[in-house]
Amino acid sequence: MKNKFTLSILTLIIICNNAIGDSIKFDTKYLEILKNENKINAGKGKATSSDDKIEIFADSFQYDQNLDLLKANENGSAIIKPKNVLITFDKATYNQKESTLIAKNKVKIIHQDKNLIIQTDEIFYDKIKNLIKSDKTTRVIDEEKNIYTADRFVLEIDKDLLKLINLKYLDSDNNNLKTPLAYINTNTGKLFGKDIVVNFDPKHLNSKNNPRLKGNSIINDTEYAEIDKGIFTTCKKRDGCPPWQISAEKIKHDKKNKIIYYDNALLKVYNIPVMYFP
Repeated sequence: MKNKFTLSILTLIIICNNAIGDSIKFDTKYLEILKNENKINAGKGKATSSDDKIEIFADSFQYDQNLDLLKANENGSAIIKPKNVLITFDKATYNQKESTLIAKNKVKIIHQDKNLIIQTDEIFYDKIKNLIKSDKTTRVIDEEKNIYTADRFVLEIDKDLLKLINLKYLDSDNNNLKTPLAYINTNTGKLFGKDIVVNFDPKHLNSKNNPRLKGNSIINDTEYAEIDKGIFTTCKKRDGCPPWQISAEKIKHDKKNKIIYYDNALLKVYNIPVMYFP
C-alpha cells in the first residue's frame, strides 16, 4: 500500500516545500505527497521554479523529486518573468536540473515587450542559453500585423533575434516574400533574408501583370526593402525569360511612395541587353 497523504490547506504547502529543499514550490488547492516514490501530485494552481524565475500554471501537476521533473497538464501557461515572455500550452515538462521546458499542443509565445506572437505545436526553451526553438511549422505575427510562416524557428531572447527557416512572409500590404533563411531583429522589426523572391500586390504598383523580383539578399522594414543583385519585372509569369526585366546591383523599394529605385541597372528585353542605367 502506498505511503501517501493529502493536503488541502494551502498554508501547509510551505512545510512540504521546506522538507523537499531546493525544489519546485506549489500553490495549489490540492497536494498529494507520495513519500515512498518521492513524487508529488498537485491540482489546479501554480508551480514556481526554485529560483522564482519561471511560474507555471495548469489544471494538474506531477512532480518527480528524484529527477526534479515537473509535468503540467491542461490549460497551461508559463511566465518567464525576467524576460516578460508568456507561453501557453496544453502540456509541458519542466526539467529543473537541466533548466529546460518542453511545451506541446497549441503552443503560443507572447513576447510582451516586443509585441510579438509565435504560434506552433511544440517548443523547447533553454533557460541557460535563454532561447526558444521549434522544428514544427510556425506562424509569427508582429506589431504591424505582418504574418510569417516558417518550417522552424529559433528565438534568441537576449540577442533580440528571431531565426526563421523556409520563410513565407505576407505583409500588411499583401506583398509576399519567400526565403530559405531569414533573421528578424525583434527590437526594430527589420528582416534580413537571402535568396529571396518577392511577389508584389499588383494594385500597389499600378500594374495589371505580375510585379516581382528576385535577389541574393534583402533588408526589409516597414518603410523600405533593399535587395542586393536583384532582378525586377512586371511581366506575366511564363516559360522562359520574361519579355523584359531590370537587373541591378541594388534595388530599393519605397513602400510609402510606391517607388522602386535602381543602382547600376541593366534593362534586358527577351534576355538581350538594351540599356544601362548607372
